[in-house]
Parts: sequence; structure tokens; C-alpha cells
Amino acid sequence: MKKLMTFIILMILSVLLLGCQKETDVLTIMVPSGSPALAQLYLQQNVEQYRVDVVNGADALLYAFGSESHDVIFAPTNLGAKLYQSGMNYLFAGTVVWGNYYLIAKNQSTFDIASLEGKNVVVFGQNQTSDIILRYLLNELNVSVTITYVDSVATASAMFMADNDLIVMVAEPSLSAVSSKVSNVQIIDLQTTYQSVTGSDSYPQAGVFVNKSLDQKLVNNFLSDLGDSVELVNQDPHAASLIAVELEYAFSQSVIASAIPFSHLEFVSANDSKVALEAYFNMIQDFNSALIGGSLPNDDFYYQP
Repeated sequence: MKKLMTFIILMILSVLLLGCQKETDVLTIMVPSGSPALAQLYLQQNVEQYRVDVVNGADALLYAFGSESHDVIFAPTNLGAKLYQSGMNYLFAGTVVWGNYYLIAKNQSTFDIASLEGKNVVVFGQNQTSDIILRYLLNELNVSVTITYVDSVATASAMFMADNDLIVMVAEPSLSAVSSKVSNVQIIDLQTTYQSVTGSDSYPQAGVFVNKSLDQKLVNNFLSDLGDSVELVNQDPHAASLIAVELEYAFSQSVIASAIPFSHLEFVSANDSKVALEAYFNMIQDFNSALIGGSLPNDDFYYQP
């Protein structure tokens, strides 16, 4: 009887340990809604390995970095750099979004950057990436505008829907959502403008950050899966959009399918992103160094597989 009881206890302990091991192998991920969320759709679908929280706004990201509530955080690259400089325990592991900002209008006789001179532009995210990119380009091209700031891209989009005479900054998938409801929307692609001004293809807008304490093998597997997810999303936007609908994303299937090609999703590792990232950070430093923590992060900022 003693041997039997010992055997039963050992079996129970083994089951419990295996259960704990399985739980620790589940990576917790926080990702902001929009293009970063689209990049990881196939990870979110894989509930056995990944638990994903999709959030709105920067406050949730700031809390996650500070509390270390999630193993992996998708965030604007400059925000991740700023928090790293302040001592947060996350490393930059790669870029996933290479610019997806657009200006929209309707009924403008001419709609390009030069035509914005003296006009009012509605912009979301003061001192965030959207604001940085637009003000940098306007400054480089000597165009003066009045900026009205709003809290989110959703607010900016709603304002344009209510008043088509406004000039508004949006991002995907909001651009596709607006275009599906308003005919003949005029669009300025800020990525194209950035390329003409800087000579760089685009800017590393959003990246993925991993907690320093994570097992390297676990991180490397995650990054491989993320790369596969981005590739699958780009290869078949229709199939990806169906997954997004199943996961109860806020946009319709047709809007998401339309948005994916213009979201500029590409996973590029930390090392391979470094040149573009430092060029982007140097631009931000000249603009407002506080937005990256006062200086460029050192080499320890980059995750080494």
C-alpha cells in the first residue's frame, strides 16, 4: 500500500510539473492594434504557444514595460529605446512595421506636401512616431502648417468621416476603412515622401522587444515563428484577414485584406535593422533627443540570437 501511495503521489507531482512546464513555455505577448497586430496574426492563432493581448494606446505598453507583465512587447522603436535607456529589461529583437502613415483629404485642387503650406492638419499622437515623421518631413521641405492634435488614429479618422474638408493623418488599417466609406479620397504616402527626402526606403516604425530573462531558444523560436507569420500575412492577405475576423479584430475582412499590402510589414532582425534604426534615431535625436532617451542606445540594446 505504501508503495502504491508513493507511486500515486509521484504521478501527481509529475503531472503538475509537466503542467507548469507547459505554462512557462507559453509566451505572453502584448501588441498594439493596427499594423503590428496584423504582423503576428498566425502567432495569436497558435494558443498553445502564445497568449496575445491586443491593446489600444501607449498607456498599456508603458505599463507592460514597467511591470514586465508580458514576455514580448510590440511597440514603436523609439519608445522601446527610450525605456531601455531608463533601465527597462527589454531588448530590441527586430522590426516588423516599416512605415504606414498617410495624409488624406478630399476635394483639394492639388494634394501634395507643398500644397499643405498654411493649412491645418489633424495629427494623432503628439510627440509619438506619427508626429515625429510628419514634422520632420515638413521641416525638411520647408512647409509650414498648423497642427491640431488628437489622441488616436480612430479619432482622426472619425473627424474626417464627419468632415471631408479636413486634412487628416491616418495609418492602416484606418486608411482602408475610411476609403471603403468615402469615395475619391486623396492620399499622400508619407513613406514615399520620406524616401525622397532621406534616400532610405522607409523607417523602422514598430519593433518587437523581448524580456532579457527569457531563454534564448524560446526567443529564437518565437522570432522564427514571427518571421513566418509576417510572410504568410503578406503572401495571402485574404486568408490573414479571415483569421483577424475570427480573432474579433475591429475592422471588416475586406478592410483588413486591403490594409495589409499598405502596412509595409516585414520582419527584419535586430542586427539587420541596426543601420536603418540608427539613421532613424539620429533623425529623432536632432528633432527631440528626449524621445529616444537622450542618446542612441548602445550595442547591448540589440538582442543577439
